[in-house]
Amino acid sequence: MFNFILLLAGFVRSLARWHRPAWATVLAAALLLPCLVMAQAPASGDPTGGLASGKGQAEHRYLLAQAYWTDVGGKTSFAQAREQSYTPYEGLLNRGYTDAVHWLRLTVAASETPLGLFISPPWLDEITLYDPATDTPPITAGDRYPASQSAFHSLGHSFKLPPSPAARDVWLRLQSTSTHIVNLEVMAVDDIPRSITGNILWAAVYATLLLLIFLVLLVIWWLQRDRILSAYLVRHAVFTYYVFAFLGLPALLLSAWLPPAFFDKFFSLSATVLMTLGLRFDIELLSSYKPNRHLLRLIEAIPWIGVGLVIMLLAGYERQALQMNVYILMVTTLLLMLTALSCKPDPGVERLMSKQALLAYYTIIMGGLLVSLIALVGWIQPRPWTLQILIFNGMVSALVMTGLLFIRSQRRARDAQRKNWELTKAQEDLELEHRRRQEQSQFLHMLMHELKTPLSIVSLALGTKGNREQNLNHAGRAVQDMKAILERCIQADRSGELMLNRRVEQIDLDGIIRNLGETIPGLQKRLQFAPQAATHLQTDRQLLRIVLGNLLHNAAAYGDPVAPVTVSLRSARYEHRDGTRICIGNIPGLAGWPDQQQLFSKYYRSPGAQRESGSGLGLYLARQLASSLGGWLRYCPTDTEVRFELWLPQTPA
Repeated sequence: MFNFILLLAGFVRSLARWHRPAWATVLAAALLLPCLVMAQAPASGDPTGGLASGKGQAEHRYLLAQAYWTDVGGKTSFAQAREQSYTPYEGLLNRGYTDAVHWLRLTVAASETPLGLFISPPWLDEITLYDPATDTPPITAGDRYPASQSAFHSLGHSFKLPPSPAARDVWLRLQSTSTHIVNLEVMAVDDIPRSITGNILWAAVYATLLLLIFLVLLVIWWLQRDRILSAYLVRHAVFTYYVFAFLGLPALLLSAWLPPAFFDKFFSLSATVLMTLGLRFDIELLSSYKPNRHLLRLIEAIPWIGVGLVIMLLAGYERQALQMNVYILMVTTLLLMLTALSCKPDPGVERLMSKQALLAYYTIIMGGLLVSLIALVGWIQPRPWTLQILIFNGMVSALVMTGLLFIRSQRRARDAQRKNWELTKAQEDLELEHRRRQEQSQFLHMLMHELKTPLSIVSLALGTKGNREQNLNHAGRAVQDMKAILERCIQADRSGELMLNRRVEQIDLDGIIRNLGETIPGLQKRLQFAPQAATHLQTDRQLLRIVLGNLLHNAAAYGDPVAPVTVSLRSARYEHRDGTRICIGNIPGLAGWPDQQQLFSKYYRSPGAQRESGSGLGLYLARQLASSLGGWLRYCPTDTEVRFELWLPQTPA
């Protein structure tokens, strides 16, 4: 099955490379090729053309001639019918749908052993055998009679003809609500077991394939739950029963439990309901390809006609319902092909299944079905294998559509995964944008709040006439505070860029810390620096200065103004790497102890720290940059001190 699907996919891809004018050739070939083959096919008494049972010509030694006569009123007795003028024919008798009764005169060759007369198709309602050479009364068989009426336990209907030293005529009376197509086989008793076994084996293989296709479709539907696939699953289920009844399997297997009328009525119902339910799939499929809306509306109206046919059938007008069903199916096949040609699908739909593949399916499958339907109504003379086109057409349709729907389901699943990924990414982008907007809003509020106090000091200093020098000092310090806040914001914004442009060089920690102690207000006299390790390491000078500057500035600004700020250096290994640990501690001032959970968050400032100007970005920026330098920054308080530990590798990774 998988190999077939791959082969089918290659066929569809090759079709997709055709230009549009080529589809007219496909359509003509689909309609004319079966007719040409039918015209050239040799006549045979076997409904499978002699291939199923391997007999081919054996039965013609016994069936010498065939002829028919039409009894329009259906009231003629056998004595009257045998005197009528009969019309000879060869191969199958095909008189279409009619209320008339047909009498068949068969000339059977002489035989020293009994012969078997086999009649197909199985759906014929009533067949009565008249054999003047015997004293037995007429024998009747058909799908309205128990299977025991047939002489042999086989598909279809059968009679046993006694041996005769000379050729003789026997008569069959045929009456049926279904189409009057009759295929006859006469064979010796010795050939019957092989023929019956071959036909039953062929039917069993065919039925098994249909069931396997149904199971494959069911599994795909269970995984995908596609609306179009579910419609096709219903269609295939009805078609499977139709084929079983077409082959005569239900009557052969279940005749001991169910009455004959059940099989007759359900076969007629399946033939009618198949159109009504089957078109649901075509409507679902074609509507997604944007066909001509007028053609689609015509197709959408046909199932309602099918409902009316079912009502007619149940009301007793079986022959009329079946005949109209065939005519409507003929119109429907043409409408489906025209509708498929009118489709203008969106690119997204074509990715699932191309328009070319859709056209190939409807052109080839519906073209073959149309030829079969024309033969059913008697407009052309069929060959023995014509009856098999109906079920073979359905089998090919099932295989092709299963392959196409499988490919479509796989592509649909991939598209669904892609859309889910795009949706997830869009949600993540939306959430990220939302966070950015929140940060921007929080940043602006923070900036407005922090700049308001220094600006007020500047405004007050410039507006006061006395103590000019003192006022200018106050204004200068306020301007420095604003510059520090803006500088901290710029550093935080550029932190990602700084991480990518590190300049590694030999650094003297002692010099950097002492220089920061001189430049940070209020720190020089309070700084207690006790290095206990080598003060040199290889790292980025600018980034390290920002980290240490933020830590020392926080200690000086928020610590006890009369208590020392302690800085110590020690050698320390971390994860098998040599490095230096820098500890900075101070006794808490009026700002109090920080919240450990929010300490390194953006814009966080403890309530007690609001009296001092700041951005709430210092510790956040320090931790980010420490990580970019290959180290880490932690808050490690003691019972009396706010304490931060910074570890940096001796050499960069």
